[in-house]
Amino acid sequence: MSQNPSYFNNFRCNFTFQSHMPLRYPFPPPTHMPPPEISDKEFIRKFQDAMPPAKPKPKVNKTKIWKMKADVIRLLGALHDIKLQEETLSTNHSLSDEEWQSALQNINVNKKVLKDTIIKISKSGLNISKKLVCKRRAKRLRLKRKKEEMKEERKEWIRQNKENSRKIDENLQQIKDAIQKAKQKEEAKFQADIVLKEVLRKKHDAKKSIVKLEALVKLRKARENTAKGKGQIISDTESTTFQENVDRLKYLWEHKLASYEKEEVELRTKLDEQNEIDNESEIQASNMMKWRKALFGAKDNPQVDFNGDLDRFIGVRADWDQFIDDGPESTPIPIGWVFPNAKT
Repeated sequence: MSQNPSYFNNFRCNFTFQSHMPLRYPFPPPTHMPPPEISDKEFIRKFQDAMPPAKPKPKVNKTKIWKMKADVIRLLGALHDIKLQEETLSTNHSLSDEEWQSALQNINVNKKVLKDTIIKISKSGLNISKKLVCKRRAKRLRLKRKKEEMKEERKEWIRQNKENSRKIDENLQQIKDAIQKAKQKEEAKFQADIVLKEVLRKKHDAKKSIVKLEALVKLRKARENTAKGKGQIISDTESTTFQENVDRLKYLWEHKLASYEKEEVELRTKLDEQNEIDNESEIQASNMMKWRKALFGAKDNPQVDFNGDLDRFIGVRADWDQFIDDGPESTPIPIGWVFPNAKT
């Protein structure tokens, strides 16, 4: 049974049929030794020692334009002194030995200055100076161009402000004119109404007077008939005079009534014509707003880019609309433009 490799014994505590020794108790793990404590300074020193050495920075030629300019001025000054000394020595042959030696020493000093300056101003230094001068010139040109641009922007800003102020003044003036025109219309209408009311009152008074005269004639006839019935004598002269006076007054009132009616007709015609003009102006303004909305949308001032020239704006829009195409290479409609109606 112990030789059967497929046999598995679940009775581990029974050592009767097994030759295995009991398991030994495992050895305890070794205790972990803490790392030695080091100070902060020691840690920083070791960290710095472990860092790779820093690469040396390339030497930058800190050539300045003003330094190069001073060297060139010094070089030219020394050369000028040498030329002056040479001219003095070549023209004056009566110089003493001391003056001759002093002039030679001055020439040697200037030569040394020339040599040192030429060594200092090497070829690379000249190239760097040329580059610096080119950069300086480019910088000045850029600053000058920027200054000119800022100046132009300021001019444009001032011009735009003036244009906006002009438009605001025009709009305010138009509003004032419209208000004044409306006031004048209201005042004219009010005055016309007053005059018409007065004419109607006079017309009514004239009719009333004519009716009174007719009533007086009837009353006179009634009294005459009553007197005749009582047997009283009626004077024909008085009756004729009364009738003539009444006819004369009636004629005057009828003439006034006709003039009042004529004046009434004229006033009503004038008011009707004024109302027709106002209605026609309103209709034209309404039609213009409809066309504006149909062409340019609901914007208040669609022609601001054309300085208020509506005819030019309409012409440009008409020229542009005739080239509308939905092809793949067509350009998009500008922002703010209204798409034309497909039906129209």
